[in-house]
Amino acid sequence: MKLKGINVFEQHVEKIVLGVAVVGAGGLVAWQFINTPEVKVGSRSVAPRDVDPLLVKKAEDLGKRLEGAGIEINAEGVALAAPSFDAALKGDVAPAKALARTAPNFNGRLVKGGSSAQDVWYYVPTLPALQMRGVQETADALTAEAAAEAKKASAVLAARADFQTIDGPKDVVWTTPFARIDLKKLRAELAASAAEATPPKMAIPGVWYQETPYVVDVVFERREKGVNGDWGAPAVVPVFASRTEELNFRGRIGEASADLRDEVFSLLGSDDNQKEILQATFYDTINGSFVSPAVIAEAGGDATGSDPVADLGAARRRLQLQTQLQQKQRRAESLRTDLEKLGGIWDEEQERKNEEDRKRDERERKESEQSGGKTGGGAGGRGPGGGPGGSMSGKNNPSGDDGEKDAKRRAAERKSKSMMYKRAMQEIAAIEKELGVQVTASPNAPKAPAAPKLASLDELLVWGHDLEVQPGRTYQYRCVARVYNPFFGKGNQLVKEQDAAGLSAAFTIDSVASEWSSELTVSPDVRFFVTKAMVGDGSLGMGSAQIEVYKLLGGQWRRGEVSVQPGERIGRMDDRGGAAVDFSTQYFLLDVVEDLDSDRGAGATRDRRPGIVVIGSIGGDDPEIRIPAVDIGDVDRMRLRAQAEAAKAAGQGAGAPAPKGT
Repeated sequence: MKLKGINVFEQHVEKIVLGVAVVGAGGLVAWQFINTPEVKVGSRSVAPRDVDPLLVKKAEDLGKRLEGAGIEINAEGVALAAPSFDAALKGDVAPAKALARTAPNFNGRLVKGGSSAQDVWYYVPTLPALQMRGVQETADALTAEAAAEAKKASAVLAARADFQTIDGPKDVVWTTPFARIDLKKLRAELAASAAEATPPKMAIPGVWYQETPYVVDVVFERREKGVNGDWGAPAVVPVFASRTEELNFRGRIGEASADLRDEVFSLLGSDDNQKEILQATFYDTINGSFVSPAVIAEAGGDATGSDPVADLGAARRRLQLQTQLQQKQRRAESLRTDLEKLGGIWDEEQERKNEEDRKRDERERKESEQSGGKTGGGAGGRGPGGGPGGSMSGKNNPSGDDGEKDAKRRAAERKSKSMMYKRAMQEIAAIEKELGVQVTASPNAPKAPAAPKLASLDELLVWGHDLEVQPGRTYQYRCVARVYNPFFGKGNQLVKEQDAAGLSAAFTIDSVASEWSSELTVSPDVRFFVTKAMVGDGSLGMGSAQIEVYKLLGGQWRRGEVSVQPGERIGRMDDRGGAAVDFSTQYFLLDVVEDLDSDRGAGATRDRRPGIVVIGSIGGDDPEIRIPAVDIGDVDRMRLRAQAEAAKAAGQGAGAPAPKGT
């Protein structure tokens, strides 16, 4: 083949390039053999093969030097780290001693009239004192369950012998101190300001306490009169009330937190719950003998029981029923509110239909998922589990184990509260029927006309109960209202002076303590009255006395009569009415002496003359003089006789002695 047009260089260019490359490579190889590479070790340059021996030699030399002498380090001028590290541990973690306050001056801009850029001083309310109005006394029998609850509420009660074993109803006599709280003044004090003060005091922001005076607790204190007439130290009366545990705030106030504040706002926002704090519902009793001071006041009484006629027989029974009606209506309304939150009153038939619908929907859902799985993972083509086309499981599944347990718990709670609500409504209907008012038709009947809201009331009677009192002893009471403190937890929004005074630390602000009530002597569960005494009467001619004895049994007063002569004990076992009743007392007849009052002695004969009696005590107390004419007209005897006769006639009666005034 002819290479026309190509010169000699172009023809041999590849050979030339290859030759130059071979010559260059050969030169590099020759250079490596001619010039041996060196490595710098310290100040010397050595061949690579001499580096390791040289380093070994230097190491051996250094080892010999270390063996011959210790190493000394000059510490002068070297700062030790330990002291500074220890100081840093104990020191502040931030450059400022305290976190920046959320500026009351900024808060002032949020308060009406607070246009100043200066710190805001707030008005500190002084809550008005409650006014003690009296103390009632009631006798009845606690149910066994109620007695157990009362025992838990009081260590004093639990220590008493008669409360050691509770195997049935427990006869008790208790007091109910009551007072008047001025709600209008309370609201005004919380909303007050003092613009003329130095510095000016602004009103508390309404949002801090929801513009509502939440009364967290009403604390009654009791003091006892000694044998010398001196009053003992005050003691706080425990909360004796049939209420849910969540409404007993007293034991949690000392260690309050934001959670407790939220509970107060939530629970006491209901008038029914707030009234339960103010007007404690007593435990269940056999006869429902308690009459609330509010019911007596509404009936036109003075709530002290000073009128004996108004408290006899049917009149008192009506007041008792009105008290029970109010308490049960309050309880029913509270249950109804709870049920509305849970889904309404439980209807077995409707719930059965709902369960069938739920099971049908669940079955259809599973069938749809299975059908979707056969065509590639369900709607959307996503794989099983996690994607929109797959089923969900575990905690994210509302129909999983947790969701099912929660649903069962809520259903059980609905059933329980529905049963209690229906039972309460039946009891309300029975009481309304006995009172002769319009009977509530059914548990689902429209709500009764609402009672006045607390926010619209200017004042209210409040009360507590005291089961720790002892028969024959004399007591006085006073009370304090403990209101939620709007400043609680607001320390960063107060000026330093107010915060330093502990204004934000306390959970409640206490009202000024009330004056002490007038005194009340608690009645024993056995009482007697001398109705007749004759000098020279009896088998020995030493005189005799006719005595009525009243015994509290099963929450009702039973009446017995006995004739005794000097030296004989007052009261004995009596089974003439069927069941035996022990009317024995700790007293006996010492003597019968002639009554020299001419009016009381009218119609006397030589041998049979009216007398007065001298009563002695087995316990060694001073003798007591009883005049039959005085005992016959005794107010307490009239009350007890009327109630005992009513109990005997009806099989169940009015139950308790009327409240005693103070």
